[in-house]
Amino acid sequence: MKKNILVGLALFFTFYSLQAQQRPQYSQYMLNNFILNPAVAGTSEHYDIKAGYRNQWTGINDNADPTNIRGIAPRTLYVTGHMHLGQHIGPYRGKHRNEPKNFHGLGGMIVADKTDITSFTSFYLAYSFNMKLADNLRVALGTFLGGQQFRLDGSLVRVRDPLNPLSSGITKTVPDGSLGAWIYSSDFYVGASAHQLFQNKLFANDLNLANQGLNKLSSHLFLTGGYLFKVNKDFKIIPSFLVKYVSPAPMSFDINLKTRYKDMMWAGASYRQDGSLVFLLGGVIKNLIEFGYAFDYSTAAISRTNAGSHEIIVGVRLNPQGRVTSPSDFW
Repeated sequence: MKKNILVGLALFFTFYSLQAQQRPQYSQYMLNNFILNPAVAGTSEHYDIKAGYRNQWTGINDNADPTNIRGIAPRTLYVTGHMHLGQHIGPYRGKHRNEPKNFHGLGGMIVADKTDITSFTSFYLAYSFNMKLADNLRVALGTFLGGQQFRLDGSLVRVRDPLNPLSSGITKTVPDGSLGAWIYSSDFYVGASAHQLFQNKLFANDLNLANQGLNKLSSHLFLTGGYLFKVNKDFKIIPSFLVKYVSPAPMSFDINLKTRYKDMMWAGASYRQDGSLVFLLGGVIKNLIEFGYAFDYSTAAISRTNAGSHEIIVGVRLNPQGRVTSPSDFW
C-alpha cells in the first residue's frame, strides 16, 4: 500500500524522538551486553555468537491507527560475535598464577531495524583492550567503528510531483563510531558507552524532510550495571539497571531482576520508565547453547492497539575455558 511521505516520515521520527532514542529498543540486552558496549568484546570465557529478533507492538493495524497506516511497528534483527585474542583468563572464582595482565578482544555486529517505509542497517567492527586491576577485578576499554545505512523505500511513497526525488526513494550511508568502558569481577559489572559519536546528517538540507534536530544522528549515552547475590549453591539473584540518555530528551531507565537456577535456567522481570513491564525466561544447554525470550507489555495508550512485543535471542558458546567469570555467568 502506498503511503503519504509526510505522514510516514512524521511517524518515523516522532516514534524515535518520543522514545528518546534513534537506536533500536532491546529487552534482553543483559544477555548480550556487547550490543550496547564495545568494551565487552573478548570478556567472555568463550567465543560468543548471538542472534536476536524483536517484533515490537505485535498486531498493530489500520483500525487502531488513526493515521490509517500499516506497518509502523518496528522490527529488529541482529547478529553479534566477539572473541578474546590469546589465552584469556578473566576474574576467577579463585586465583590463578597464570592469569595474564592484559589481553585484546575483537568482535563484529550487524543490526537491521525497519519501521514502516524506513529502515536502518548498522554494521560495526569492535576492538577492546582488557587490563587487570586486581586479583578479581578487570577493566576493558573498547570501540565500535563502522557505519549506518538509512533507506526510504520509494515504492511505498506517494508524492504529487512525479519528479520529486523522494519518489525514487532515498539511500544514505554514513560512518559511525562508539566508545565504551567495562569494569567487572566475579560479583558485579558496571559499563558506560557513547554511541553515534559522529552525529552525521541523514538528509540534504534542500529536501526539507525534517528540522535539523531530527535530521541528525544524535549521540546516545548508556550506563549499565549488575550485582550477583549467591543465595545458595543452586540459586543466584541478579539485580541490574540500564540508564539511557540522548539530548534533548529526559533521561530514562530500566530496572531488572533475575533468578538463576544451577546456571542452567533463569527467569526475571524488568520495569521500563515508559511504563512497560517485561517478562524474561531462558536457559543454557550443556554450556554450549543459550536462549532467551522476552515479552513486553506496555501500560501506555499504545498498548490498546497491539498485543505486546516479543523478543527472542539464541547464542552459541565456542571454545569455553571453564572457570572464568564472564558476563554470561551473570545471565
